Amino acid sequence: RGGGERGGGRGYNGSLTRSASSSARSAGRGAAAAYAYRSGDAQTLRDLGLDYDALRANPNIFDVAHQIAQKVCEDLPAGTIETAEQMEVVGRLAEWLVESDSTGVNVSLGQIAEEAVALILAEAYLVETASSLNAKDMSGAERAAFEDGIRQAAEELAAHANLSPSGPSAEEFTRAIEDGLEYLRTIHEAD
Repeated sequence: RGGGERGGGRGYNGSLTRSASSSARSAGRGAAAAYAYRSGDAQTLRDLGLDYDALRANPNIFDVAHQIAQKVCEDLPAGTIETAEQMEVVGRLAEWLVESDSTGVNVSLGQIAEEAVALILAEAYLVETASSLNAKDMSGAERAAFEDGIRQAAEELAAHANLSPSGPSAEEFTRAIEDGLEYLRTIHEAD
């Protein structure tokens, strides 16, 4: 994980590809679980080790999202930064889906995929640039504005990533994330 390095080396790009693929798999499982929750697919949730009735009975949507993230990421190595990042992405994705369910908003598989790519892309870029950002003389408000701008750009990039509307493959996820990261690096290189 390059921690601020712009990373032209193959080793870095290789680890980025593995990380993007791993994040795509985790996000995909999280999206499937959250979508099953939304659509009442108790069997898919059971297959993942979750109890649909117990989740539905829980009035705390943040706890529901947390339970989904915990279950989806339980096989990841404990205590690593990458696992924490993936749990964060899966939790945010599940939270987004559960919140949209509570407001009655219909969400397609394509929209779920876009949200997953946007979350992974923003997280990956912010982690990649963390050390260089920490070295800059930025106020808390400037840092927050920069991070918000990255998240907005990631959402825009995900919306234009040409993902399969019926649910993208891990390769499509990875390509969208890698292309998005390259774009973000290019536009923020002078910063």
